[in-house]
Amino acid sequence: MTGREAGLPELTPEVLAEPGARIRAVLDDIFGPLALVGAAFATQRRSCRAAGDELTADRLSGLRGIIWQQLGQLPAADGVGIVAAPGVVAGRDRHLEWWQRTGSGESGTDGYARIRLNLDPESIDLYDYLEMDWFTVPRREGRRYVYGPYIDFSGADRHVLTMTLPVLDDGQFLGVAGTDIRMSHLEPELLVILRSVAVPAVLVNAERRVVAANTARWIAGTRVPRLPAAGDGEFDAVTEIGADSGWRLAAAAPAPGF
Repeated sequence: MTGREAGLPELTPEVLAEPGARIRAVLDDIFGPLALVGAAFATQRRSCRAAGDELTADRLSGLRGIIWQQLGQLPAADGVGIVAAPGVVAGRDRHLEWWQRTGSGESGTDGYARIRLNLDPESIDLYDYLEMDWFTVPRREGRRYVYGPYIDFSGADRHVLTMTLPVLDDGQFLGVAGTDIRMSHLEPELLVILRSVAVPAVLVNAERRVVAANTARWIAGTRVPRLPAAGDGEFDAVTEIGADSGWRLAAAAPAPGF
């Protein structure tokens, strides 16, 4: 029995257009607050230059108010902040102004704590973000980037998605604004969208890793043999999510009992 005879939609890219747009909107809604943090970073640096001053770590700490505010707008976020390029912060080859959510206090509101990582280049335990994709891709390509999901052993020790965007001032790369998104919060939101697809569907990142699926046919965290492409023998319809994610939403003909 064909999908059409079974009352299922014909598997064309149009079938995935609406759920793909919803997934893209989820990512765009995360990038929005990051853009505000990045703009504040660039403004702070521009103000220092206009006054003939250097951007120091103390001055950069003035961003914590907007970082806290935007972290509060992202309930799935484990942390939000900026990560500076070498030399942007006076006397610092590496510097982060990154704050993590610490949970609800007696007031019922979230508390925040600044993350402290080893940035000493002489240390064997150096947290060398200058070599990490979520930093190097925005620097090299001047675009937003979605990295993961992965286990963040060096930071929150959770299954997270890191999303970053480049911060520029007069064409100079200052660093990135970014966030770590907890998959424990994001995956249920993605599953609601995927379950609206009437056939087996899987969301795959650029590294072929399964982000989420509406069937046990694909397990989150595992890799598919190759990036999905329509008519490749496994998938009948594929659409790219966009939002600089590298994600693809793919659908296949249902197996008996789906």
